[in-house]
Amino acid sequence: MRVLVLCGVLGLAAVTGPSPAADEATVVERIRAVLWVGGFAHDFDAIAEITREFLPRQAPIDISVVHDGGFLDEAELPDLIIMNHCIESTEGILTEARQKRLLDAIRGGVGVVAIHASYYSFTKWPEFRELFGATFMQHAESDIQIEVRVVDAKHPVAAGIPTTFEVHSELYESTPLADDCRLIAVAKQVGGDKEWPSVWAKPYGKGRVVTLLPAHWPDAYRVDAFQRLIVNACLYAAGRGAAAEAAEEAK
Repeated sequence: MRVLVLCGVLGLAAVTGPSPAADEATVVERIRAVLWVGGFAHDFDAIAEITREFLPRQAPIDISVVHDGGFLDEAELPDLIIMNHCIESTEGILTEARQKRLLDAIRGGVGVVAIHASYYSFTKWPEFRELFGATFMQHAESDIQIEVRVVDAKHPVAAGIPTTFEVHSELYESTPLADDCRLIAVAKQVGGDKEWPSVWAKPYGKGRVVTLLPAHWPDAYRVDAFQRLIVNACLYAAGRGAAAEAAEEAK
């Protein structure tokens, strides 16, 4: 069930007209999201804690943190799935029934934001790769600064994002993006020259999938520009893309 709340000046994703009692107040639907974390080589607990702090403050999103695919057994699925995991195998996490329900849900319109290593997960499940339109190849050093550069400033995911910003991460190198991917930002190691796709959006049936390849380290999730990128991606994937621009105008 989606929840209606009264929201003030930001007026994100309004679903009714202005309130007669307050010109600036609008009623918005809260986005029900799961933040799916877990796996190896990352401090997912710290990342989840930071994400739960900033995301509901900056957008009308209610977050439940999960560590496996059990949420796919529920009668009602979330509006948005935020993936931030690095899980090699589906064993013990995603049964065949859960795998089917996940893909069917996204085809049906459930949004996905896949952060950092998430697009690497479930390496022996080829249908999962199709969600993203690209596959992880390699990364070099993990403890570096990367520079993210917006290349499609008109996309809602890029609304209010500086043309360039830096985060503490590792630089992921991927296969070429599929034709139906829309590249939004690229990244390179600070001081380097070679840029790689870093942020892109892709349709999957009626669903919207946004892939964000930054960032490996928890401190990156306290960078204002990266937080804003995650907020915008969540709004867009959940079908609230125009709301990201409205939020910037209201600041």
